[in-house]
Amino acid sequence: MRKLVLALVLALPAAAQSIPFLSEKEIAALATEISGETAKRNLEGFSRHHRMRGSRGFRAASEQIVAELKRYGYADAHIESLPADGTIFYGTQRSRPAWNAELAELWEVDASGARVARIASWDAAPITLAQDSVTGDVTAELVDVGAGTADADYANRDVTGKLVLASAQPAAVAAKALPRGAAGIVSYAQNQRTAWYGEDETLIRWGHLDTFAERKTFAFMVSLKTARALQARLARAESVRLHARVIAGQSAGSYDIATATIPGSEREEIVFSCHLDHPRPGANDNASGCATILEVARSLSKLIDEKRLEKPRKTIRFVWPAEIEGTLALLNGRPELAKNIRAAIHLDMVGGGPETKAIFHVTRGPASAPSFIYDLADAVGTFVNEQSAAYAKTGAAAYPMIAGDGSKDPLRAELAPFSEGSDHQVYTDSSFGIPSIYLNDWPDRYIHTNRDVPANIDSTKLARAALIAAASGYVLARLSPNEAAAIQTMMEPFALERRARAMRRGTLPFHEWYERGMRDSVTRFFSGPVPVQRAVRGPMSAFGYDYFDAHYKGAPVRLNPQYRYETLNLWDGKRSDAEIRDMLAAIFGADVKLDDVTQYLDALGTINVIARKAR
Repeated sequence: MRKLVLALVLALPAAAQSIPFLSEKEIAALATEISGETAKRNLEGFSRHHRMRGSRGFRAASEQIVAELKRYGYADAHIESLPADGTIFYGTQRSRPAWNAELAELWEVDASGARVARIASWDAAPITLAQDSVTGDVTAELVDVGAGTADADYANRDVTGKLVLASAQPAAVAAKALPRGAAGIVSYAQNQRTAWYGEDETLIRWGHLDTFAERKTFAFMVSLKTARALQARLARAESVRLHARVIAGQSAGSYDIATATIPGSEREEIVFSCHLDHPRPGANDNASGCATILEVARSLSKLIDEKRLEKPRKTIRFVWPAEIEGTLALLNGRPELAKNIRAAIHLDMVGGGPETKAIFHVTRGPASAPSFIYDLADAVGTFVNEQSAAYAKTGAAAYPMIAGDGSKDPLRAELAPFSEGSDHQVYTDSSFGIPSIYLNDWPDRYIHTNRDVPANIDSTKLARAALIAAASGYVLARLSPNEAAAIQTMMEPFALERRARAMRRGTLPFHEWYERGMRDSVTRFFSGPVPVQRAVRGPMSAFGYDYFDAHYKGAPVRLNPQYRYETLNLWDGKRSDAEIRDMLAAIFGADVKLDDVTQYLDALGTINVIARKAR
């Protein structure tokens, strides 16, 4: 009989585990309303635009978002514009002028100038023109300069008036090639090294020139296959003559940020964030995150209007900025908004299907900034993992979140520690002190290439990412101080798991500090963050501009770049350098040299980012 009962139990579909602070009815409302198909349709619209910051393509995508928001009933949907001219600073971000292109073509021509074969075309694939290229019209021979970033690459090579073929990113090549008289660049730079790196030689990758370089030029991006064919001909001493024509350039513009809110009973806000920029098609990076929070906006508004969900206590805001620089502009340019934000839910690449080889992550904030919202996101991510796995195994689950045109694969979301690389690192910087949940895919074999297309996007995954984001953000928007004890209870099993890991790693002192911070974060959530006062607000490395590199002129910094974000975040004017070093060692599980920490903090002091005490 026991065996029969056990068999019957095992045959039943897995019972739905609850999402903290949501009833079964509320979970069902979210799960049945959210549509991966709707998200993917919007994604397809965004992917038609070449969405460089300040460009006409970015503006068109922003207007598409505002139009949809108004259709969903958002009366306050609008574009927030902040000027960007290359001289205005938003904290650590030097604003970058708008960049647009009208035309760009690269042709092989014969000795008479007649066209032989087209190599690149802006109209066909805008990604073939490097960002921040300028107008030019050149017919010249092509010279192979290898990487193009060292003096040795130009030894015995005359590049005056010629186009250079290089394997490095155009910005680095320009610094060496332009002083030698080169007329332009053809790059086959390979980036984003993953396990699939180099397997597809037809990929064309996104290229960049330095926005603020004194010498301006243009650069075309070609595939590794095209570059190797050109190299083989040049190696045979064959003349390769090209005609490059570009109409493009920078101009004073603005950071245009689509935004709208679901008003709450309080002025404090929970923000749903993404980044709208990147080259066409840019489907997973990051039309996917943008379309997903648009679907969250549609679903929450509809469910609240239908009274299937309660109105939130905190206002829920949605923003679609340019990556990092747009967020820095928004938080610095609208300080009253930053002051009211209690948490951010950030989505950057959340739809990669099987072809992309993507692994989906629910990523915590930095170890230097403990917050209970990370445990909440882990709980929601675990719920969606369990539901999707149960459906894949048995064909039955309460909330499988399957899109009609999507996959049936389990989500397999990895509950991951903090990593940099997107706008979440702006919110969680100690000068803002806003905890952030980060949903993201990594790796993605097609990121920043011409193959990042809607066909590789899984609408089922979009729906599941939307559920994790919507549930997490809605819970945070509805919490009241009366639920502080329940929040502490929610954290207990996660704290026990962290303690076990700390015991294995021998980092119990840091664990105890972290757990105190987790408990204290509940109070901070309701009373408001206490940002660390610094001369400029924001992380040192922004997008297209590095504040530290631009200002610091001393000896090279020895501290591992991976440790620098947490180092600055841990500095509060009270902790000693040794205490910060010990905390870094616990966070990264590595030996961190005290002298390296001191040197970096001293460097930050010399450029007046922090105030160093006399020693």
